[in-house]
Amino acid sequence: CLNLIMTQFSPGKAMTAFFVFFFPILIYLGYWQISRGMEKQVVVDRHFNNKSLPTIEEVQLSGLENNLTEYRSIRLNGSYGEETYILDNRLYRQEAGYEVFTKFQTIENNTFLVNRGWISKENFDFKEISSLNGVITAQGILSPFNRFGLDLTSPALNTSWPKYVQELDYETAKSDLGLSLSNFVLQLSAGSVGSLEPIWKPTEVKPSRHYGYAVQWFGLAIVLLFSFIFFGFKGKEK
Repeated sequence: CLNLIMTQFSPGKAMTAFFVFFFPILIYLGYWQISRGMEKQVVVDRHFNNKSLPTIEEVQLSGLENNLTEYRSIRLNGSYGEETYILDNRLYRQEAGYEVFTKFQTIENNTFLVNRGWISKENFDFKEISSLNGVITAQGILSPFNRFGLDLTSPALNTSWPKYVQELDYETAKSDLGLSLSNFVLQLSAGSVGSLEPIWKPTEVKPSRHYGYAVQWFGLAIVLLFSFIFFGFKGKEK
């Protein structure tokens, strides 16, 4: 019976080559999206669990394991510096604006970069938002210093502050602000001094979206498989 079916199945060389090339790619992309979704779910779960824990002070940081530091609420006492990154091309609610990152020097002599939030280009006035003097308390969530923004062009050389950037990463910031820079960014809470509009999320893409993409890739693979079978038998009839 199997031999009879095989003798009737003749999709042709072109269709076979097309199927052999694209089918594994579609399956791979589906599994890759599932993997990305699972990774994002770990981040979302850790963010949800750790942000609900009691707020800590700076002196408690050294005694915490890394998985209990990420996405933890913290209070830092210190002062803002003049060093500020203006991250361009940050759309929020269909409006163009900036995210503002400012150096924060704590009374424990540690250096953090603080994401103060988003401000529209229309309302942006650097002199107004940079007038932050004296020792203050900054409260927010510690997030890993991953890349912020995306620059697909050659980065422009900025030598003066504030620096307008399309992308901000830890190595660049450490080169500018010193080796003592923490590898965590303080995502400033709305009620803190110097706060703008918080828009930060632990992941840009939700896990459910990755799973949705996976369904699409697997769906295309199924369509390709049935098309291959259909043309195989139809070709033999001709």
